[in-house]
Amino acid sequence: MKVTMRDIARELNLSVATVSYVLNHSKKEKISHETRLKVLETAKRMGYIPNLSARSLANKRSNLIGIMINLGQNATQSKKQRYYDLAAEIQQRLTQIGYDTVLSVTHCISEREIEVASRHSLEALFIIDVEERYLKEITHKCYVPIIFLECFIADNIFYQIVPDYSLVMEQAKSYLESDNLFVMVDDLLNNRTLDMITNNIDENNIYINKSHASMKEFSQMHQNQKGIIIGEALGLEAERYFDNKQLVVLTEYDENSQLLPTTKTLTISNKHKAEIAVDIMQQIMNLTYNEQNGTRILVQPKSS
Repeated sequence: MKVTMRDIARELNLSVATVSYVLNHSKKEKISHETRLKVLETAKRMGYIPNLSARSLANKRSNLIGIMINLGQNATQSKKQRYYDLAAEIQQRLTQIGYDTVLSVTHCISEREIEVASRHSLEALFIIDVEERYLKEITHKCYVPIIFLECFIADNIFYQIVPDYSLVMEQAKSYLESDNLFVMVDDLLNNRTLDMITNNIDENNIYINKSHASMKEFSQMHQNQKGIIIGEALGLEAERYFDNKQLVVLTEYDENSQLLPTTKTLTISNKHKAEIAVDIMQQIMNLTYNEQNGTRILVQPKSS
């Protein structure tokens, strides 16, 4: 027997209208993410099959997807390059499957920023990096699927797509045959992500690439040490100060690397992350996602 919205509503003791709003990704009613998640999970469990053509006609879909880059204050060029390239890859992937995009860049993500984005009647929103303490402000007035990239958040309602930095560090130590590595990374806003990168690293061996930081001074204190660099632009700069044979660079590009040919690299490409993110977005919209796999997606590196 075909499962209907009425069946789902009865199962959850909700109105049919509420179930309809959720399954059609409507913003006519302000329904919490918790309720939306329960409806989506129940629909999936009961085998509900959405009528996509009817949904499109009923909603007059905007066909717009938002991409929000959260740079923070005084972002370095290497950080901008990484995040803008990731946004471009997401945008290209969305264009390929027929969506238009609205790109916004903020230095301090807030409820107001989300309000501005929501005026475009978005169908989904991708957010690149965020401080977890702002999560409630972000979700308070946004009622479409949100997918986070380059950041961890505690709330498992939302999908998060992040490099598997623990595995990156393990492989870097293996390549360099050393457990005593220094780490160089951009000033990420999300503390959970930064902690994963720097876990078990002595604080004297950590270089956070901020506007006032001096890589030259750091290099003078670590000339005889091996290290892992997070990001190709940062790796290019590091090659000026270190023996590149002592480095492993985590690059975000599948090909056309500008690093020296003898520099060891691991790759977690922005293109691959974008493909995962857009695929998840489609799964959420079409109720084809598998909730048992969890919402935290750790992207594994490839060696060169």
